[in-house]
Amino acid sequence: MALIRPVAAQSGRKSPERRGLQPVLAANGIEKRSLPFPTSATILRPSSHSFCRSEDQPVNTSTSTPPKTNGSAEAPAAAPAGEVPPPPLFYSRPLPLSAQYHATVKIRPETDFSFAAETNAIPISVPEFVLAARHYPIIFIGEDLIPSMAVGLRPGDNLYVDVKGAWEPGQYIPAYVRRYPFILMGQQDQERLQLGIDDDARSSKDGARSLFADGKETEVLQQGMGLCEQFHAAFRFSTDCTQAIKAADITEPQSLEVQLPNGEKLNVGSFISVKEEKFRALPDATILEWREKGWLHAIYFHLQSLNNWEALLARTANRMAAAAALR
Repeated sequence: MALIRPVAAQSGRKSPERRGLQPVLAANGIEKRSLPFPTSATILRPSSHSFCRSEDQPVNTSTSTPPKTNGSAEAPAAAPAGEVPPPPLFYSRPLPLSAQYHATVKIRPETDFSFAAETNAIPISVPEFVLAARHYPIIFIGEDLIPSMAVGLRPGDNLYVDVKGAWEPGQYIPAYVRRYPFILMGQQDQERLQLGIDDDARSSKDGARSLFADGKETEVLQQGMGLCEQFHAAFRFSTDCTQAIKAADITEPQSLEVQLPNGEKLNVGSFISVKEEKFRALPDATILEWREKGWLHAIYFHLQSLNNWEALLARTANRMAAAAALR
């Protein structure tokens, strides 16, 4: 019988097999229709030249030379001196979008999510909790409490993406996934951010979508830009929420001990969740403040979503059985 048991994470604790949720380096996503908060940043549109961060940098007029990049607005804030922080999850080579350099570029078909098949945790935003909580466990990862949804128990195994790259119908697809390969570039606290794209996301598949047509932006690019704007606003809102949760000291590290039907044992962790007893003990003034700011519902949806671990375990068992049947 498959068993799943939450346990508090302990340093130095040994387990039969340690497999953790993959760390996520990027911030939160947002479904556009659910976000009422405007972004305060100005998003620079692609022009006929490549974007440069400062006016004293030379303009790149070549159509074959990629534009210069100054990093993603969602990359980790701190990195060792002299080192470039790694790009966010899914992105391998984000570059500022250029109407010349990317003039003929096509990106993945709208229904191709193969790029997300090899992860088991994906960032989401607080306003997305209401939708994600119906399907996935919502957890927090790392010291910054990055809100994320678990999509698998094993590293590199998204249980919601099939071998053809299709996301399972009827299951919520987070905005972080849907906006790919677009991204905002610059520093999080800048008032002017650049629209960028993962330059390794070019596609020649049937249904691949163009960014430009006759030198003009396509609807695909415009939609990507709009989603990035909403995404950035949601990142700020979610950061305020998670900082408040952290300051209130109502979380605890967790891991999951899982025994699969074939007897295989996994230890999934570590991640962070809200401890319900601490949450209920918060002062009335804090509860009222969080309700006014729109944060209170996030805690309830997070706690509710933790019931979805059993469904994730069942999916893991089903995938293993299907793979065994093909041998």
